[in-house]
Amino acid sequence: MLNSAAYQFDEYNFTSSKNYLLLFIVWPFLAFLTALANYCNKEARIIIYLFIIYYGLCYYVGQTFMDSYAYVLKLQENASLPFSEIFNIFGSLYTDTSVDIVEPLISFIVSRFTSDYSFLFAAYAALFGFFYLKSINLLYFRYRINRNWNALVFLIFFALIIPVTTINGVRMWTAAWAFFYGAYHVILYRKGQYLILTIASCLIHWSFVSANVILLLYFFIGNRNFIYMPVTIASFIFPGAFLPFFTRFTIGGSMQSRIAGYTNLDYMTGVQESMEQVRSFVNLRYDFVFYYLIITVFFIKLIANNQVHEKPQNRLFSFILLFLAFVNFGYGIPSFGGRFRIVFLLFAVTYIFLFFTKLRGTRYMFITLIGLIPMTLYVLVEFRIGAEVINAWTFLPGFGMPLFVPGLSLAELFFSNG
Repeated sequence: MLNSAAYQFDEYNFTSSKNYLLLFIVWPFLAFLTALANYCNKEARIIIYLFIIYYGLCYYVGQTFMDSYAYVLKLQENASLPFSEIFNIFGSLYTDTSVDIVEPLISFIVSRFTSDYSFLFAAYAALFGFFYLKSINLLYFRYRINRNWNALVFLIFFALIIPVTTINGVRMWTAAWAFFYGAYHVILYRKGQYLILTIASCLIHWSFVSANVILLLYFFIGNRNFIYMPVTIASFIFPGAFLPFFTRFTIGGSMQSRIAGYTNLDYMTGVQESMEQVRSFVNLRYDFVFYYLIITVFFIKLIANNQVHEKPQNRLFSFILLFLAFVNFGYGIPSFGGRFRIVFLLFAVTYIFLFFTKLRGTRYMFITLIGLIPMTLYVLVEFRIGAEVINAWTFLPGFGMPLFVPGLSLAELFFSNG
């Protein structure tokens, strides 16, 4: 059992906090970088959270094919509705009108004050950032106990798998971080109360009903690798096996039209059309890092596990087997299997990270060196996609300046051919 004292961050420093806030007002991005370099301090983490919200406040919506554009239109529509319409958000849950609660509720509440989408995305970023930083802190606690280069690389990659730029699809990726945070406690420490949080992720994005079924199945069955392993192997032989079942289950249901909307590829197609130079890497980056992590997880379990043998890691490995089978069987469902592949990356990276936090020195550094290629490719493509919605003015001095000048995305600044 880890020393609980190691899980405590440094005490809050009021003087340092004032300095951070002053710097944040003068130059938010510089304050963010300074805080990132001092992440162990509580006041620094607060600044990082504030910058995530600031990123949302400065959010750039420039492409009509993106989910974020639909959120903007919905906010404007909500602004014209009477307050009594808020009850329809709850009454129409999981119908043709609405499949979630959280995002529509946030949009409606913001619409009571303004129709400016900057404040809507600030609210989205606040919710996303809460679970995002909570999840990162789970790993950072461990890293502080045994700092080493291998663990640091996987910690950084963990933070970049689903970055704040993904609030374009705020529902799916906020739910992903909320689910991970709850599942981490359920799997590693058998804390059943966190199932409340994982189940609540279904209110953020409906598709996490399926992920919760897998988690509950593991929670009650436990570490049954002799069952999970053959199922996982079968999932590689018969990928996409859930597709016929998924189709039969949803046809005629009240959510059919919604599901059809969620399984389109408009967003990725639109982004790829606007970035010809990286089109061939968009799908390959998922495959490269996905199979690299699978091979690494099995290598650690089968060859190096005798050096680090703890129940929490063993539990996580069992869950990874089951979740991997779920991902493979559902991969034939457009925008479903692919999305949960990304959620799988969070658990796989966590398993590898936990292994390295138990080692001393530079043993098995070759694992990390090999992984730098697929992980770097993944991050670069994620940045390129995110550049479509990152406001270039966000990085310049002056708090709030992006709100008073014409929007300009990083993609337009660096990648435009015009």
